[in-house]
Amino acid sequence: MPSLTFPDFEAYSNAVNGIDGEMRVTGRSDAAWVLSTLEIGDIGVLHGMDGASVTYRGALHAARFGVYLSLPGSDTELEGEQVGDDGYIWMAPRQEMQGFTRVPARFLGVDLAEARVLGQAVRMGLDTQALYRTTHVRSNPQAVAEVVALTQRAFDVHAENPEAFAEPAAQQAFAAQITTAVLQCRPLPVCPSLAASRRGRPPLPRKEIVRRGIDHIQRSLRGEVPFSDIPFAVGASQRSLNRAFGDAFGMAPRQFYVVERLHAIRSALRSARPGDTVTGICARFGVWDLGRMAALYSRLFNILPAQELSRALAAQAGVPVVARRR
Repeated sequence: MPSLTFPDFEAYSNAVNGIDGEMRVTGRSDAAWVLSTLEIGDIGVLHGMDGASVTYRGALHAARFGVYLSLPGSDTELEGEQVGDDGYIWMAPRQEMQGFTRVPARFLGVDLAEARVLGQAVRMGLDTQALYRTTHVRSNPQAVAEVVALTQRAFDVHAENPEAFAEPAAQQAFAAQITTAVLQCRPLPVCPSLAASRRGRPPLPRKEIVRRGIDHIQRSLRGEVPFSDIPFAVGASQRSLNRAFGDAFGMAPRQFYVVERLHAIRSALRSARPGDTVTGICARFGVWDLGRMAALYSRLFNILPAQELSRALAAQAGVPVVARRR
C-alpha cells in the first residue's frame, strides 16, 4: 500500500495492525506521521516515521512475533536499552513492551506468524522457548542490515509492481528469507539434544558437502525447502560450504543457487504455454524481486525474460521470430 500520512498520533498509532498499545506525545509535533504497511502472506512489514518524540507501551496479539528496527537518525530506547544498528527488539506474543524516543523516530517492523517462526527455529536448531521472551537482540551490523535491506526492498518491489507478491510461491519465498534473516541475528545456543548429536562428529568430506548442498538447492528450486536452510540441511558451517563449493565450482553456494534458478526459469520460459506470464513463472521458483532477476537474466543470457517468453509463445503459434541484433 502507499504511504499514509496521518493528522495526529492517535490515528497513526491505531493504524498499526496486530498490536494493542498506547502512544503519548512528549515533544512538539510539527512533522507528519507517516506509515506504510505491506502484507505478504503471513508476514507483515511496516515502515513508520513518527511526527514527534513519544512514549509507548503495548503488546503483540496472540500467535504473532514481532521485530522493531531503528533507522538512522532515531534515538530510541525500548525495554531499557538503546536500539542501534547492531540489533533489534524481539517482541513475543502478548508480552508488554515499553519504550520512548528522544526525537521523531524512523523505524521498520516485521510481523511474523508464530508457526512459521517456530518451524524455522527448529530447523536451525534454536531454543524455541527463548523466543517467548521480549528482549533486545544484539548481533553484528551486517546481519541486522540484511533484515533492513530485505524489508526495504519488499516495499520498493511492491511499489514498482503491485502484483509482485500476488503469487503464493513469491509470498512463501519472501517469508522464508525474512524469517531466516531475523532468526540468524539471534545469538541463541543450539538445542542440547542437537548439540549432543553433533558433538564428536567427524567433518564431512568436500564431495559429500557438495552433494548434499546440490540436493538441497534442487529441492529449494522445487519449492520444497527454503534455500537459506542449506547449512542446517547439509550439516556443515557456512564457511565449509563456501570452501567446498568454491573448490568444486569456483563460486559460493548462493551464487550456484542463483545460476541454477536462472537456468530453471529459462527452461520454464522456453516451454511456456499461452496464458503464462513472467511473473507467474518466476514465482514458481520463489522469485519476488523481478527487477533484479531480469537484470541477472539479461546479463547471463543476453535477452530479457519477457523477450524469452514472447519468442517461445510466438514459436508455438508458428509466428516467425526475427533475430535480435546484438
